[in-house]
Amino acid sequence: MNHLFEQIDLKPFHWIYRRVSEKNFQGFYHWHQGCELLFVYRGKGRVIVNQQTYELKKGMLFFFQPFQLHKVHVEVSPQTPYERSIMHFDPLTLDSLSLFPGLNAFFKQLQNGVNALHAFDLENDYQYIYETCEIFHKSLQKSNWEEDSQLFLLQLLSCIRSNIPEPKIELSSTKTFRPLYYSERIMQWIEDHYMEPFDLERLSDELHLSKSYVSRIFKRETGSSLTEYLTIRRIKQACQLLQMTNKPIEFIGENIGFGSVSYFIQVFKKMVGTTPHQYRLSLLEES
Repeated sequence: MNHLFEQIDLKPFHWIYRRVSEKNFQGFYHWHQGCELLFVYRGKGRVIVNQQTYELKKGMLFFFQPFQLHKVHVEVSPQTPYERSIMHFDPLTLDSLSLFPGLNAFFKQLQNGVNALHAFDLENDYQYIYETCEIFHKSLQKSNWEEDSQLFLLQLLSCIRSNIPEPKIELSSTKTFRPLYYSERIMQWIEDHYMEPFDLERLSDELHLSKSYVSRIFKRETGSSLTEYLTIRRIKQACQLLQMTNKPIEFIGENIGFGSVSYFIQVFKKMVGTTPHQYRLSLLEES
C-alpha cells in the first residue's frame, strides 16, 4: 500500500508539468504538508475530498489544503488518458500576496476555510490556463523562477475568483443542487463514528441499504474499499493527535477505534512508513 503522507519539497514550489497516465493509474487517499493545485487537461473520474465527490474532467482545477485527506480516482485507458499539471507549495512563502488584499483574503479562505471550495470548473478559461501553465513551465529555466512562480499562482487565483460569484463564495460548497453520492453519505457517517468499533450493520440500517450494497457502491464510486477508507481516516486522526497532544500511544489507538495497541502500531507503520513513536519524535526534531 502507498504511504498516506507524501513529503513534498516545498522550497518554495514543486511543479509537475503535463504528466500523462494511460494505464495502471493507482490513486490513493493521502495528504501533503503544503497546498496543492491540480489542473486537468484530459481525464474522466472523481476527486474525493472533505467527504464530498467532484467530477474530474477537462478544465477542472482542484485546490487541496495542507494535510487535507483526498483521493483522485480516474478511469484510465489509452482512449481516455489522464493528463494533469500539479503544483505543491508552502503558503508561508507567498510574500507577494500581501500586496493584493482581495486575492490574499480569497487564498486564506481556500487555505483555511472549514467549508472551503475545492473544485472549480474552468473549462471556459481552458486556453488561458493552458497557456499560463506553459509559460510558467518555460520560466522555470530562468533565474527569476521564484518570482514567476508567485505570479503564476496569482494568475490562477484571479481566474478562480472570477469564475465564482460572491454569494457562492460565502455559502461555500454545500452541494445543495444535487443528491449526495452514496459514498458521500457513507463517508459522512464514518466521520461521525470512526472513533467507535465499526458496525457495518448499523451503517447499512441507517442508510437504508443492504450491507453488500454499501460495500459494493462505495468501491464503485471511490475506487477503494470501505475498510481501507475507515482505516485511513483513523490513521489520519492518529497523526493529528500525535502532533497536537502528548497522549500515550495506547490512548490514541483506543481513541480512534483500534481495540489493540499492537494492531494500531502495525497498521500505522504500514500506512505511514514509521511507528507512532518514531513519527512523534520526527515531529519534535522538526520543531
